[in-house]
Amino acid sequence: MRLPIISRIDWKDPAQRLRFALLSGAAVMFLLFSLAAIFPLASHPTFCGKACHSQSPQWQSWKASAHSQVTCYACHMDVGSIKHLLKLKLYDAPVGMIATALGTEPKPINEHSHVSQALTPRERCERCHTNENRKFTFSKGIKMNHLAHKEAGLDCTVCHNRIAHKGAEDFEPLKSEWKEAEGFHYEDFLTMKHGCLRCHSGNAESRSEETLSLIGNGKKPPTACTACHTEDFDLPVGHDDPVWRTAHGKEAKKDFSVCMECHGASKEFDHDGTPWCTLCHDAAQVATFRV
Repeated sequence: MRLPIISRIDWKDPAQRLRFALLSGAAVMFLLFSLAAIFPLASHPTFCGKACHSQSPQWQSWKASAHSQVTCYACHMDVGSIKHLLKLKLYDAPVGMIATALGTEPKPINEHSHVSQALTPRERCERCHTNENRKFTFSKGIKMNHLAHKEAGLDCTVCHNRIAHKGAEDFEPLKSEWKEAEGFHYEDFLTMKHGCLRCHSGNAESRSEETLSLIGNGKKPPTACTACHTEDFDLPVGHDDPVWRTAHGKEAKKDFSVCMECHGASKEFDHDGTPWCTLCHDAAQVATFRV
């Protein structure tokens, strides 16, 4: 089916053919210039944070991060990939806008860090950060072998999942506008409880099979405390004893409340909201330790 304007053109008339060619060329040029202007504007972090209300927490937390001078697409897009850019702009963006308009967008967004865990390859991070060009600094008593994790085939974001967006839950609409996300906090895989113990826990039940499956060289992560902690690390009393696994019951009977300061329900080293002890002991047995 022909467009009306085309059907009225006398293709035998050179003047009309020329006029059509000039107008078509002008339209194409206008479209190209428009795209050239819109793409950079729509790729700026401020556009993401202000034009899309649901992305504001990620934008606000990014502004407060060490990556605040790094544009979103430096981490979230394959550099030089026109195919990836077109997918983001012509598919992902419209889908996101429609979901926002209909109120069907996830609340909270990226709840389980899918973007970092599955969509952010190590190569993007290594454009700026490598063992060769960067000296890594750690907290006192902590050691970390980045090369061993790289050799295992792990992406940086397996651990650094919230590196540019920590504290996003402190901003609207995530903070209070979204009732569906009330009390929600993103897991930070750089913490011992939510991160390191997924692979390095001495208790098999608390390790994450999903994370362990990412290891590509067949090696098993060490579970000894000294694998991550230096000799001067201030472990709780007795925890550095080689027989602690069998001897800790005696210490618990002396003052069980001391154990619960870290391992009680909802404490730093609990087990999914319950006392850590219940991983091995039933609740009735744990109750006998209480004073």
